[in-house]
Amino acid sequence: MVPELAPIELYTADARIVGWIEAGGRRVTDLLNELDELRLWHPSPGPLEALSAPATRDPGDWQVLPAASVLLAMPPEWRASRQLRLHRRLRRVGMVVGPFSVTGNLHLPPGIEPGVHVLRAHRFLPLTDAHLLHNGEPSFEHVVSVVIVNARQVEHIVPLVTLA
Repeated sequence: MVPELAPIELYTADARIVGWIEAGGRRVTDLLNELDELRLWHPSPGPLEALSAPATRDPGDWQVLPAASVLLAMPPEWRASRQLRLHRRLRRVGMVVGPFSVTGNLHLPPGIEPGVHVLRAHRFLPLTDAHLLHNGEPSFEHVVSVVIVNARQVEHIVPLVTLA
């Protein structure tokens, strides 16, 4: 049986990488928090050339990326099964991660406020309804439903108030 692959987009300090991962039904956040390396099939800079994973897979096409080098990850657009979902309180935050300014909804346990202690608790944190702004060259904006942030690379985090 051929494992199912899902598209993923990653940003390191100096590259954008698009490829395929074998998540095995697990959340990408969990994979990044538990593993030191991320296995990517056919990683390449730039957009995906196909909307679905290629049918044949040469074992030599897999490459390994150290998880610590990932600043931001945009996981596949799929809804986790109910048993994988974590019900948390949403808090809008802004943060600086390398050359990126990121805003999004941080999912927090009750009674916990966004801050440095949240960043120390996990290596990678998901933000929903996120906006990314690349402050380097070329400048660009990216709006995504979910971005996973490398908490060890966050330089600054602030809670945001939404003005109505």
